[in-house]
Amino acid sequence: MSHPYYRAGEEDEGGEAMAAFQGGRRSTGVNSNRWQQKYQTMRAKKLKGDVVERNNSETGNLERGQRPGAFTMMRDFYKGYTDPETRAATLKHGRPVQPTARKFGDNEFFGSDKPGAAKKDATMEGDIHTDGERNIGEGFMADILDREFVTMSKLPPEVRKQLRVKFDNRPYFTSWVMFVNIVIVIITLATQSIAPVGFVDKLVSRQLLRHNLAYETIGYNQTTNFWIGPDYQSLIHLGAKYSPCMRKDKAYFEKIAEDTAEEDKTGCCIREDLNACWQTKQTQCTSSFAKFQENKVCGLGKHGCYNEAYSNESLWEGAYSTWPNCPVEAEHRDEISALDKDKNGNKIEKDHLLCEVSARPCCIGLQGECTIVSQEECSFRKGFFHENATLCSQVSCITDICGLSGFLFDNIPDQFYRALLPTFMHAGIIHLAITLVFQATILRDMEKFAGWWRIGFIYFASGIGGTMLSAILIPYQPEVGASGALYGILASLIVEVVVNWKIYKSPFLELAKLVLLLALLFLVGLLPWIDNYAHIGGFLFGFLTSFVVLPHVNFSEEDRIAKLVVQIACGVLSVVLFALLFIVFYLAQGSTCENCIYINCIPFTDSFCQDSTMELRPRIGG
Repeated sequence: MSHPYYRAGEEDEGGEAMAAFQGGRRSTGVNSNRWQQKYQTMRAKKLKGDVVERNNSETGNLERGQRPGAFTMMRDFYKGYTDPETRAATLKHGRPVQPTARKFGDNEFFGSDKPGAAKKDATMEGDIHTDGERNIGEGFMADILDREFVTMSKLPPEVRKQLRVKFDNRPYFTSWVMFVNIVIVIITLATQSIAPVGFVDKLVSRQLLRHNLAYETIGYNQTTNFWIGPDYQSLIHLGAKYSPCMRKDKAYFEKIAEDTAEEDKTGCCIREDLNACWQTKQTQCTSSFAKFQENKVCGLGKHGCYNEAYSNESLWEGAYSTWPNCPVEAEHRDEISALDKDKNGNKIEKDHLLCEVSARPCCIGLQGECTIVSQEECSFRKGFFHENATLCSQVSCITDICGLSGFLFDNIPDQFYRALLPTFMHAGIIHLAITLVFQATILRDMEKFAGWWRIGFIYFASGIGGTMLSAILIPYQPEVGASGALYGILASLIVEVVVNWKIYKSPFLELAKLVLLLALLFLVGLLPWIDNYAHIGGFLFGFLTSFVVLPHVNFSEEDRIAKLVVQIACGVLSVVLFALLFIVFYLAQGSTCENCIYINCIPFTDSFCQDSTMELRPRIGG
């Protein structure tokens, strides 16, 4: 047992006794020199009256090498450390410590009036903050933007008490969402091919055998991806935001109806040797070795169907789209060849039933355009080939393009979960890296402050709100990424400044810094394949929900009531806006903003923003 007085080079038994006195917890290894500094500062600045005179005398003795007793130090420190928070900190750190002045200026415990004294005192007195703690107004962005706060002495006691609350939430949500993002990108890259890197479509061509049995050079515009990832057709298939997959899109199915009507004007183009035939318009049946049979479907007709369920001749009248899908089977070719006249004595045209069908429906592109091509050409164009169909009206290209779980009812898209799923997806490696950097810094910092459920609520509300606004304004442009959710978190930074306005030395300046940062990010959103509509929607819902759930300081009873009213109003407004977005999306289709394209992309060239439009392309080609 050491001597009860301080000895040079010995352990701080007085500090240990102090910790035991205040909380019954022992601690060892406290450096005696540092303890003397703590004691000198406390003695010099905290105690008043005759205690100060006695402290000054003892400080002089300390300079001459004399050591005060442990009991004297325990008594004096206990007088200055009656705050319950300080005692808890003493227990936590195993030594007598006092809250630092933080960045608010003069420390209320020390009462220093000199500029910069609080920072010096905080350094000398030790910091009870840990790496996991985050206070109101502070954090990662406060350090980046170099925020300045008012002095604590200028704030009312009840406000100072609120500001002394330390937030030590663990970033469970951030860790989870980062893990999910990484896993999904790994799966995406492992199952899909990487698209060409660029901003505009790339012309890809190849010589191959076409449906007319001739070798031709075929080319198509392949979508590029500057994020280093799969093409956007693959992303739609994996769950990207794409309105025709989320609802029965009125414009999309009107286009299908128009294309079906055009299909009724086609016929069968047949090579004279019957080795190939394909469905097309007469103007496109130009081969010198082929003939065109009008009002016929290659490989399909009432004389080639031996299924009794389709024996009624009325089923084979009218539009092609109403015909049953009963193709000619190989075992019945001889019977069909033997046919000469029908029961009415009319000669039967049978070449379209006996020829080899060389082209069938293929669903290609972002919008699922249907074209009649060979299987080789369909594979080259990365389409979905339907080997058992002969007409585009017999297939559902939207089901092929959307993928995932399909639809509950045929041709009725209902993948409403795409409002949330794109938040976990990314367009490529660069896209993921940017998101992870944001999540590991700003999102993690905000979660330490607000907790996992508050930040999760803001994150998902912003993500869904941004996705729905984008789905309304640019329904046919696929989008993935957490940008809407991340802009919601940025909005929470602004809300944190607004609701704690009086703790900042220059609140307008702090607000301007954040607004300028957001303006720069919105400018970046003017590039193609970056969805500014999702950014705007995410920011709006993040702003509203942050008012509802973020912790804040109440500066007075009137301020508390006013903030409560704002919380209720923002909560109600959020619900109303969500309901409005879903109503417009599902019921009031076509409510787009054609003149808003410059908010989302600035066309520096004619093709720079070609994929940021809302136009549907023709679906049928040959």
